[in-house]
Amino acid sequence: MDKNDKLFSQLLYILHQNAFSELESVDENNSTETDAQKVRQLIDMIEMLKDKTKGNLANEVEDIQSMMLEELESIFKNKFVKFMSNESAGKQQIN
Repeated sequence: MDKNDKLFSQLLYILHQNAFSELESVDENNSTETDAQKVRQLIDMIEMLKDKTKGNLANEVEDIQSMMLEELESIFKNKFVKFMSNESAGKQQIN
């Protein structure tokens, strides 16, 4: 893994840790839409980086990125299930 891949991995780790910490601090029963939006923004940043760097990273880094996203998405869906239907409805209205 070259220097840039290592630095990129560190950036992913920072974003992942921030999102994970936010998810851990959320109480499913008392979460707000603002809580969901904060976490969603961090996950969206990782997704954007994945899209923008596609084909330019070592396979190992791409695998790490995919695993982080899968983990965060899974936890997000479990924690914010009550907002998921609202988010889907909003996207359908926009499209």
